[in-house]
Amino acid sequence: MGSNAGNPTSSPVTALGGRLLQLVGDRDAARFSREISRVCTELHPRGGRPAYSDVLAWVVDATVGVIIARLGAAGPEETLILDVRFADGRYVDGEALPKSERWVLRTVSAFLAEDVVAGERSLTAAEQFDIALRAEILADALIWLDFVLDVDLPDPPDIAAA
Repeated sequence: MGSNAGNPTSSPVTALGGRLLQLVGDRDAARFSREISRVCTELHPRGGRPAYSDVLAWVVDATVGVIIARLGAAGPEETLILDVRFADGRYVDGEALPKSERWVLRTVSAFLAEDVVAGERSLTAAEQFDIALRAEILADALIWLDFVLDVDLPDPPDIAAA
């Protein structure tokens, strides 16, 4: 699935990721902004607080997991490809997206295509961005996760068992 870099399914990471996702769902912009800022500015978190890289990896893993759970995993010799469309059906041009959204699309797409090397490289690169871009990436990744949790996706196709 995703990266699991630095064990992002650990309890503190899961708790913080879940709290951030809840703030997105609650549309609590003030608390969401404070929490995102704290995660992105603490280069060496103390007191067991998770690092930015672990929280971001958790969000990406969760997004990939939700998409696979909702649509089904790719079969042998198949690859999942993420196409994003507007409500009217037109395709979203990934290159036209803001840098943070483009990062989310590319990183999730890499893991869906099982290109773990590209996905891990993208996660590592995100740690090197300036604080503002790191915050935008984490915020956008959480918003995308909230969206895929809420979007009405078709049930996976029935697969005949061998």
